[in-house]
Amino acid sequence: MIAMSITPFKLGRISMIDDPDAGQALLEGWLKVIVPQYLASPEYEKLSKANKKATGEWFELFMELSLHYIGEDLKDLDEQDAREIMLDLFPRKLICSDTQAKTIVPDILACWQFLDRELNSGKRRKLKYAEEVIQFLQSIKSQYLKIYKREDEQVHPVGPLYGLDPETLLDNRLSPKNDDGYDWVIQLIEETARSLNSLRHHSGPPENWLILTNPFHFAQFLHHICIYGFDESQPDAVNAVGELLHFSCNNLFMLVRQGDTGAKSLWQETEENIQGAYESGELQPIAVKLLCAALVEFKQFMSQDFLAFIQKWHMAHAGTASPEESTPQALQQHFLAMINEVPDEFVALSLLKECIGFIPAEAFQMLTALLMETGDKAVDTLALMVLDDNEDNATAIAEVLATRPDVMTPKTLSRLIRIRNWLSPAIQKPVDQLIRNARKKGITPGAPAPIADKDIVETYVSGVDGSGAQGVMLLVRDSQAFRLIAFVLKEAVGVVDVMVSPPGERFDLIPYTAQAKANLRNVEEVSVDLIRQQLPFFVALNLTSKVAIDHEFVQVMELLGLESWNPQSADLSTLYENLLENPPSSAEIEVAQKRSGNWPKGALGDSWFEHPDKVNPLRPLNKKNLNRLFDEVLESSRHQWGERMGRMALWCQAATSKRRQNQSKDFAVVSWLLRHSDLAVKDIKFTSSIAKKCI
Repeated sequence: MIAMSITPFKLGRISMIDDPDAGQALLEGWLKVIVPQYLASPEYEKLSKANKKATGEWFELFMELSLHYIGEDLKDLDEQDAREIMLDLFPRKLICSDTQAKTIVPDILACWQFLDRELNSGKRRKLKYAEEVIQFLQSIKSQYLKIYKREDEQVHPVGPLYGLDPETLLDNRLSPKNDDGYDWVIQLIEETARSLNSLRHHSGPPENWLILTNPFHFAQFLHHICIYGFDESQPDAVNAVGELLHFSCNNLFMLVRQGDTGAKSLWQETEENIQGAYESGELQPIAVKLLCAALVEFKQFMSQDFLAFIQKWHMAHAGTASPEESTPQALQQHFLAMINEVPDEFVALSLLKECIGFIPAEAFQMLTALLMETGDKAVDTLALMVLDDNEDNATAIAEVLATRPDVMTPKTLSRLIRIRNWLSPAIQKPVDQLIRNARKKGITPGAPAPIADKDIVETYVSGVDGSGAQGVMLLVRDSQAFRLIAFVLKEAVGVVDVMVSPPGERFDLIPYTAQAKANLRNVEEVSVDLIRQQLPFFVALNLTSKVAIDHEFVQVMELLGLESWNPQSADLSTLYENLLENPPSSAEIEVAQKRSGNWPKGALGDSWFEHPDKVNPLRPLNKKNLNRLFDEVLESSRHQWGERMGRMALWCQAATSKRRQNQSKDFAVVSWLLRHSDLAVKDIKFTSSIAKKCI
């Protein structure tokens, strides 16, 4: 392949103030030329195995930060600019683990050395400050972890939740150092309140919040605010505590959803402690109000006793509004103003659920009757609430809407028809009546226009991990703004942990996308067709596993233009078995056997092992226990591993990386061996390697 000629990045006549999108597009085009040549260069080849994993992504982020904060051509970027990017912007804009932070400077330095060789080796030096930038990068290389963590500034140097192993979780860096036990809680609230306005412009959590990813410290935080309270008079303190609770609850219940026994036990204890504190008159009302708002999205994980307690608490504290504020007209105007302030019905619903998430069905009916008269956005918002995990509330919403079919919008009618089969029989009945009544009124269903392929800017998918989970992240252009979409495809469960960001500036999403790409295991840029092919099968899994599908997933389906909302089959093999036209030959099997034995040993298979509960009884390693592991564990899960390898084959096939594409056939062959061959698992090199890794 002939390498394209390299030139320094140049903005030309583009102004980053007037047209930042044009500047971003120009940079992306330049990086698509530069990065592949850097990855084929001797400078990259000299990097250690660990540093090679960055594959130029840190240099890409360096250039994006330069573009948006420095805003000049690469030939003019000098040591002072590099200092600002490396010493200020990287630590503020990026959250990553210590291991990943150690690779930042080596990757950027090697790319600068590559550019220096390519652009400054002739008579004309095209990068006049390259040498001083390189010298600066070399000077900070050995100390950059401390610089990145800002240890000299006494900032909590904690890394993100992703990829933390048990030893790291127990590291002193996650333990607050103080004598009074709760000083760190007060300090965290004060710091968050002071910086709240600036935090709203960034997608990733601040470093000092990450202490709350440790369940023990979340329990401490919750105990302090609920029993002792906090200084509500401090500007933005109430909002700060609300944001901290949303962040903490989202992390805790993600662990609960994944089956983490420690997180489940913590939440059970929390329910009991909160109810006990209420009975003894110790609860702080403002803290409980903020906690309830944060818990709305996670009602399915709460006990019936606790849900009843929250409703009881709401009723006991409902009399705080003045008579004028409590009239139907005042409530209608309050909620209408809130809905109209946000960009769409999906954001509106999230806000609405925070306000009314735990009120009884009768109140839902009253609110629905008030709001459905106020315009299309309110109707679109209310209709999405038929997906509420409280069946009584969802039914109440549908019954009231059925009495006013004339207010239905084409968009909402289309949604109701498509999601009808997702609902329980009790909710289907009034929804069916609503659909019939709307059709009689002459309303024709009309789905919103999906995102065009040209507006799907980036699509990243991780490899399948040892639990059968695969992370997905898309950056899309929605009109003049950008959105980040993220979710997880989980075997035997379906689509979980769905997130769609509100529309915003692309640069506000850069720290989040950089963090996600750095933290996801074996993430690859792929064709969006991989997502469109697989989503219907995982939706079918949601329907069979009874794991709720929420309004954000409706938004994902619409944005991606997916037609199959009610698929019949959850059998993904119809996709990956097509990768082999015929059963593999003996030569193909031999090649795949040889290569696959090494997969679980490297970064690709870091998480590929059987659950410790199955393996621990078979220790210590000896021939007898190894044979038992094959016969009692891996033989029964061979179909499961076969499906995972089939999904890996599809992932490799859809990747933009040629290296991954070349691996697709090997994964398909191993999947075929596990699903269709008579070979015992101990004779399949892949499962044999997993067995030895497990035990």
